[in-house]
Amino acid sequence: MKKSYSVLEYVQAFSKGTVEGLLAYQQVKFEARFQTQASDNIEIEVYFDSSYEMTDFYNELKYIPAYRALYTVKHHMHKDLCLVVSGKETLFDYLGSREPNLLTVSRNLDIDFKIKFKQKYSGTSFKGSVVNGELLSRQCLVEVNNLLPELSLGMLNQIGKTGEELDLLLTRIITVPTITIL
Repeated sequence: MKKSYSVLEYVQAFSKGTVEGLLAYQQVKFEARFQTQASDNIEIEVYFDSSYEMTDFYNELKYIPAYRALYTVKHHMHKDLCLVVSGKETLFDYLGSREPNLLTVSRNLDIDFKIKFKQKYSGTSFKGSVVNGELLSRQCLVEVNNLLPELSLGMLNQIGKTGEELDLLLTRIITVPTITIL
């Protein structure tokens, strides 16, 4: 059975430092091992129940100056009732306490939607629902293999920059055992 930890529990069990220290250390290890930097701009998928809600949301982000300066929005090429939103450095920036954000759009337009995010390379995933401007039923899963932990943990700073931000997104770290192939 896989063991699950909050980010703070993981830090206490495996690194003996702070959450911010773990984020910085693992990012450096990621960049050194893979000779690349994680993107400063992440994309999330936003799903709607109707084309009317999707169109209103799209128009708000595309044509209102306050949002146009923050986000880029486009239709998903292969998924119906789905928009792809980019422009922020972390997932928490889209859904956190600094307004305006996507929760503000939900509240102002009275539109509910679902959010999905899947991190490139690591498979870290986030799913959440926004109802009346509140982020509900959220879950962020980070699978970490002890053989190459920096693959997942090195890009954890795309989810949030502090332990508090990661906790607010209900980030759980799941340790995955190494499998030896003979």
